[in-house]
Amino acid sequence: MGDRLTAIRLIETLMAMVIIVMMSNALIGPVLDPLQTGGDSNPILRLMWLPIYGMTGVLAALRFPQLLRFWLPAALLFLLVGWALASVSWSIFPDISQRRVVALAATTLFGLYLAASFSGRMLSEVIAATFLFLALGSYFVCLAVPSIGVHQDVNAGLWRGLWYEKNQMGAMMVYGALASVAAAITSPPRRPLWLFSLALCIGLIVMTRSATSALALAVVLFGSATLAFMGRGPAATITAIWAGVTGVLLLGGFYLLAPDLLYEAIGKDPSLTGRTQIWAAVERASDKSPLLGYGFAAFWDIKSAPANWIRDQLQWVVPTAHNGWLDLKIQLGQIGVSLFAAVLVTALIAGVFRHRRLKDGSFAILFLAVYALTIMSESFILAYNSLPWVLAVAAMARVLGPAPQTQPAARPAAPTPSQPLPEPWTPPLAWEPPPLAPWPTDAPSRATGTR
Repeated sequence: MGDRLTAIRLIETLMAMVIIVMMSNALIGPVLDPLQTGGDSNPILRLMWLPIYGMTGVLAALRFPQLLRFWLPAALLFLLVGWALASVSWSIFPDISQRRVVALAATTLFGLYLAASFSGRMLSEVIAATFLFLALGSYFVCLAVPSIGVHQDVNAGLWRGLWYEKNQMGAMMVYGALASVAAAITSPPRRPLWLFSLALCIGLIVMTRSATSALALAVVLFGSATLAFMGRGPAATITAIWAGVTGVLLLGGFYLLAPDLLYEAIGKDPSLTGRTQIWAAVERASDKSPLLGYGFAAFWDIKSAPANWIRDQLQWVVPTAHNGWLDLKIQLGQIGVSLFAAVLVTALIAGVFRHRRLKDGSFAILFLAVYALTIMSESFILAYNSLPWVLAVAAMARVLGPAPQTQPAARPAAPTPSQPLPEPWTPPLAWEPPPLAPWPTDAPSRATGTR
């Protein structure tokens, strides 16, 4: 029976890794989805995703009792999915929104499955092993097939690996680096393997020259070291908090006094490579439907009149707002932004107080910190068929879910009939009376007085 369970668990883990690879959009983007539509506009990709949704359903059914224990984060996250579903009624393309809400629900369910099915240690190792495979594949295409792995256009010479563009690979490798660090912390016997995986991920981040990915990697490495230092006691915790607050204040002052120097240090111009122009145009479009938005995942469709107006103004095919908050606002309005902000802030606060008891190498809290940073420049909020949203759901579910179950202490085995019972032990008295002297046999009798 134990071997059968082990085999089932191995098959389950391999299925989860296959879904993670698909959700990462590795190789799919540059080959089959160059417009980054998420796959549902391409008939081939639409068929490819159906088995993935089926596998997700099978895995969720297999671990349904464990999923029930995560009812609180599931309720909060599916409240967001429910609002996306409600937006079908006012979407500018109801059929598109309805179809993509189904994909969002499956993506969210898989993130909940990861949180409920795997322990903290095993979750970090499964993710790290998947990214080790993706990192090796990226090195192969960059070195052996540069027409796929290396940019040949505006970013000529920069590596993009298995993804559509360099920033996507940079974000993926940041997640891989985080999982590798967590796996190295929680699994000492395999630490050399995970440190090797970390080195591969860092090398790919360097080759993208992505400032956002480099900053996120710094958060991962510095955050992991800081949390380890804080574990030494209250004095270390106070010191770390003081240093963190001081660093944030210094960085804020540097930005206020010399913003150009800060932009130069991170390799950006004041427009953040044209992002500020996109943001201004999106804000103007959002003003026409501020509370409800234009419907889930409908605004950036190729037939969207307001999106095409932005593209005409900026003279290039803008695929997203390059800002998760603005993309959420343009889709689900200020109500959707408020709902997501409440869930994310709650998860971050819970993660600060609960990250140690999760025993995941601080994967969940550090991922949420990186996620909060990257959504400032990437559209990863409620992203269907997207690994960043899968891992965000898993991290939020981990910190908001039940405490990890611990194994009860083993009871001592009862003695078998062949083993004699030990004699009871009686503790010595603190004081013992002296022994009585023996009665003399030749003493005179007290009754007769004779000898």
